[in-house]
Amino acid sequence: MEFAIINNEIISSSEVRLSITNRAFLYGDGFFETIKIFSSKVFNFSNHYSRIINSAKMLDLDFNVSVSELEKSVNTIIRKNNIIDGSIRITIFRDSDGKYFPDDNKSSYYIYTFNDTQDCFFLNSNHPLSLGIYEDNYKPLSALSRIKSLNSLLYVMASKYAKKNDFDDVLLLNSNKNIIESTNSNIFLCYGDVIYTPPISDGCVDGSMRRLIITLLKDKFTLSTKTITYNDVVECEELFLSNAISGVRWVGSFGDKEFVKKDISSYLINSLNKLI
Repeated sequence: MEFAIINNEIISSSEVRLSITNRAFLYGDGFFETIKIFSSKVFNFSNHYSRIINSAKMLDLDFNVSVSELEKSVNTIIRKNNIIDGSIRITIFRDSDGKYFPDDNKSSYYIYTFNDTQDCFFLNSNHPLSLGIYEDNYKPLSALSRIKSLNSLLYVMASKYAKKNDFDDVLLLNSNKNIIESTNSNIFLCYGDVIYTPPISDGCVDGSMRRLIITLLKDKFTLSTKTITYNDVVECEELFLSNAISGVRWVGSFGDKEFVKKDISSYLINSLNKLI
């Protein structure tokens, strides 16, 4: 039997029920956080919690769970479900009546666990990613674009496009038609020891792994934010994606452009594994 936590209460996963008035279901009124687990311990938790607090503030949600309280709940469900290596998803939503305008701003949260066998980060040298570009819909230049919103239609449709066209992933564009991220990752471009990533103001998700990678890179490499164009991607020497579950994924091709270098990707994988 698997268990979940709802507002600090442990229940069987089979007993989880969604009300027909649930605002997460009706309006996508909330956000989520996915966190990697190694050896029954959460990875990079401080950056995840920081994003939770920032997202709740942006959505005007009353989320009054301290970092120690939330970490305690997370560790409880990890032990309860006997998760060694895997991940958790924390879904936080406005728990209120009302239509578009809510009656109040109180929040509730669900915590679920997922089991897998990934006991460290590894470089995908045997399967470098092939990327395309998704141009059917654009992401708005908005502060809301930086959170992991429960409204994920853009990512769903882009993922379907990638699958249909035999890409591992696709790059997304903002309303100015600049490249900002992939369907599930932040993007980094390397020119020798100089590394660029799009600024949050361009509409990419404020990734927890992105934050950690910037910290790991800034003392050894020249790193800065830059609005990314199609030509920037084609002209760079190395390209990699980052997210909380995979860490770093090396890109082998973008359309007809092929990438050979993976030095910085390898360096980051080694650096991340030292933190486990």
